[in-house]
Amino acid sequence: MKTLLTGYRAADIDRRLVADCGEVTCHVLDIYHRHAIEKTHHLKTVCSPHLPEGDWDAVRFRTGPKLTSGELALDILQECKRVAAGKPVVVDFVGRERDRNSLVEKVFGKNARERSFEARYTASVQGAAPIELVSLPGCFCHRRTDEGGLALAEVVVASCRSGVAPSGGGQTAPVRFLDMGCGNGLVGFLVAGALKHVELVMVDSHSRAVEAANINSRNLGIPAEVILADEGTPSRMDASFDIFAGNPPYYSEYRIAEVFCETAKRALKPGGHCFLVCKNADGLRPVVERYFSGVETIPRRGYAVLHCVRS
Repeated sequence: MKTLLTGYRAADIDRRLVADCGEVTCHVLDIYHRHAIEKTHHLKTVCSPHLPEGDWDAVRFRTGPKLTSGELALDILQECKRVAAGKPVVVDFVGRERDRNSLVEKVFGKNARERSFEARYTASVQGAAPIELVSLPGCFCHRRTDEGGLALAEVVVASCRSGVAPSGGGQTAPVRFLDMGCGNGLVGFLVAGALKHVELVMVDSHSRAVEAANINSRNLGIPAEVILADEGTPSRMDASFDIFAGNPPYYSEYRIAEVFCETAKRALKPGGHCFLVCKNADGLRPVVERYFSGVETIPRRGYAVLHCVRS
């Protein structure tokens, strides 16, 4: 028996589940969860924006309101139905039975129809033309412009235009710009579109973010190297960037934000500029100050952008 598991994290998998499922392949959207499952359970794990094709005897999907957004749950369940090709689909739902039944009815009911949950919206910074961005379910701030990311892009562009940070104009080499935790590419594409002379590298741990960023790169005609990674940047990038920008999550006692700071210090050239955005600087600033001195706080759109320079 060959079973595809999707929506499961390492902590959700136990011996009984594996025994019941036979030959197991796990699917995850975030590469962090792939590494955790492989390390803990040594199971074959695929990290990709869509479910892998295969001759599956069953597909199991773990979901629930606190685990998966509504659109993402529907999107994945549609894919479960497709790749199962008539074989059983089991929904391991964490939540109320009526919510589970409603979800299943929308995909397997008599009046079910397959839907696209792709979204498009426009964003801009002052002095540059608006850009249209594609977003996919699972991307951060799906269907809307992230105000924190917009604040970050505006501060970076303003700093480059004023000469505080390099802009890559004239006969100089392109500015090497690293957008970490890029999502669908909002910050990187706004900066590259406004400055015109930017060599753009984007990193995210979520496969759908990487897919969306690649789509936007093609649609906008802005070249970008988009990398799926959960532990910073590859070593070949060390000390090669002029600007680092990130909008790190702040849960887990700022441990992920610390990874952003470690990566920024490693990736930036001496004299390179680091920009990080947060809602309240009081929590993030002490983390940043462990890696950089002379941290400046720039208020923007109700957010704080922390700016510092690598020594």
